Amino acid sequence: MIYPGALLVGLWMVLLLLSAGAIGYALAHAPAGRRILVAAACGFAIIFGAAGTVLTSAAYGRITHPVVATANLVSPSPNQALSPDQASPPPTQSSPEATASQYARYATDAWLLFQSDAGDYIGAGKNEVWTLTESNFTLRGDRRDVQAGVSGKRDYWSLEFRAPSNGALQDGLFTNVERAPFVTGKAPGLDINGSGRGCNTLGGQFRVKSVRFASTGEVTDLDVVFEQHCELGPAALRGELWITTQVGSHKAPPALNAPITF
Repeated sequence: MIYPGALLVGLWMVLLLLSAGAIGYALAHAPAGRRILVAAACGFAIIFGAAGTVLTSAAYGRITHPVVATANLVSPSPNQALSPDQASPPPTQSSPEATASQYARYATDAWLLFQSDAGDYIGAGKNEVWTLTESNFTLRGDRRDVQAGVSGKRDYWSLEFRAPSNGALQDGLFTNVERAPFVTGKAPGLDINGSGRGCNTLGGQFRVKSVRFASTGEVTDLDVVFEQHCELGPAALRGELWITTQVGSHKAPPALNAPITF
């Protein structure tokens, strides 16, 4: 422990000062035998100094290198989950309800296309394509809700597509969307945000061109086109996300002005 060690050093210094004062008083008032007292004082000074050095070194070591209790951590592999900023731990026996869909997986191939109208707050009026060449892509979710993360070119984007409460994500068009985390009634959900920008409310639509799920229920592939109107304004962010976590799948990235149809 740090504080007892520091306290011991402090008490030792107080004792050393008191001893020095006592020796000085004895030398000043001793009628004879001052040489013996000086020799004894030197011996005590050496002993006290050595002991003080040992205690100070020990206390300093505990302060600068405290003992920290550690847990058994598992370093994520490229196929393990990531939270938006950090790796997520795998499910444990203490949380039996945890499923694979809760943890993001790195994409083996992916691209994202943005076509942003002038006045669109999220896309800032720019057209851009992100690919696995310069960006990282992650994917997680199930038949009810799918989320993807894209980071690259000094941007970070989060895309969420949620099925209506009475349905599941499948090939087809989803209209009259609401902001995914706050859907009401039976509306489907959409939310595209990132790089410090997000919508309070939104509208739009998305079409799932293709989606695949593993036997465990987690999403493995997604191809979706989308149109989002931030704050229900006229300006739109349109685009397409194609992403897979399976080896061997590939789809060529589109041109910046490639038409987006629903």
